[in-house]
Amino acid sequence: MAIQETENAEDQIAGPDATVASDQKPTRVVKPARSGKSGAKTKQEQLVALLFKPNGARISTITQKLGWQAHTVRAAVSGLRKQGYEVVTSKSAKTEELVYAINAKPLEDKAAIAGAST
Repeated sequence: MAIQETENAEDQIAGPDATVASDQKPTRVVKPARSGKSGAKTKQEQLVALLFKPNGARISTITQKLGWQAHTVRAAVSGLRKQGYEVVTSKSAKTEELVYAINAKPLEDKAAIAGAST
């Protein structure tokens, strides 16, 4: 994505409160790409953290913490299974709700393990 350049150097020096003449288009501010090691976690990382808790997490807890609907949680759990996580599903004894938990992390390098076993 390219940043539109202004023709007038004074517009570049002017701060955010400066007015733009009617014949000039304002420039767009482009935010830098998110780095991989920032403090904020993605929702998928938050989901994995919830599922790694000792007793897992109820679907209502996940929907509340992540702001997702139940079908989105089920789809995300399915995606984790495709990535190699061993996700177990059970029902809560008290509320009869679905409870998801991760038993094992995915194997880091499946090709290396497959090569070692042959």
